[in-house]
Amino acid sequence: MCTIQDIPGQISITFDAWTSDASDPYLRVTAHYIYSEADQPNEWELRLKVLGYTEIQGNHSGANTAAVILCVVDQYGICHKVRGSIVERE
Repeated sequence: MCTIQDIPGQISITFDAWTSDASDPYLRVTAHYIYSEADQPNEWELRLKVLGYTEIQGNHSGANTAAVILCVVDQYGICHKVRGSIVERE
């Protein structure tokens, strides 16, 4: 099986921010992608991988949230593969 860096297609990112009962802000970053074996391209499946679950430094501002997402995506070396992101809100 290949690593997320090695998948041939693009990756979409979702993220969800919330505050704990202790008032600490957290962010989960998840990658979503289509996977298939090279010799069976029509036998694909949608997969996901949680890339990060981390405390946000500061509040849930756009700048702080973006900084965490960019850091997590960069750690995995997949910046060039990310084509979209969706925030989950309640």
